[in-house]
Amino acid sequence: MLYKKEKAVNELILKHLRWVDDCLKLALNTVREYLSGNIEEAKSLALKVDKCETETDEILREIMSKLYSGAYLPSLRSDILHLVQHLDGLANAAEACCDFFLDQRPDIPEELKPQFFRVTHESFGILGPLKEAMLSYFGEGGKVKAIREKAKQVGVKESDVDKIEWDLTRQIFTSSLDWGHKVHLRLCLA
Repeated sequence: MLYKKEKAVNELILKHLRWVDDCLKLALNTVREYLSGNIEEAKSLALKVDKCETETDEILREIMSKLYSGAYLPSLRSDILHLVQHLDGLANAAEACCDFFLDQRPDIPEELKPQFFRVTHESFGILGPLKEAMLSYFGEGGKVKAIREKAKQVGVKESDVDKIEWDLTRQIFTSSLDWGHKVHLRLCLA
């Protein structure tokens, strides 16, 4: 009985992971279209991001329900839930990113557009090693060594993103743009 519950949770986690992955890909395409000036296409994609993010929330609630009904040992439940909630946070961030661009319509100078796309691409790219770690654990039966290696890669990727954001922030604030424009562009990176 317990094994069935754990298997059901694992399947839901992998489903959740696929939806988060789709959400991030759509969000990246949304930002690409926005930066290219294709606002209508960006709006259409952003609506799809919103639907994906809603689906991830629903799957998260299913996972929580199964965990609270007795799947996994009590000592593991909170760790599993914490991990899935962090994963869900990526879908939330993707939706927030799209909302920011399409609600506030920041005016990004042409020379900064490639850096903005790079920051977005690298930020969402954090999912890559995290996805591999989760597949190693929930899809392939707990390969702890692989999980540790992928966790290190997530940390390295986060540091890379921080460096790119720092460089772009410096470029924004040393530019000749007016102060309000600089602050608005910085908010895009937050």
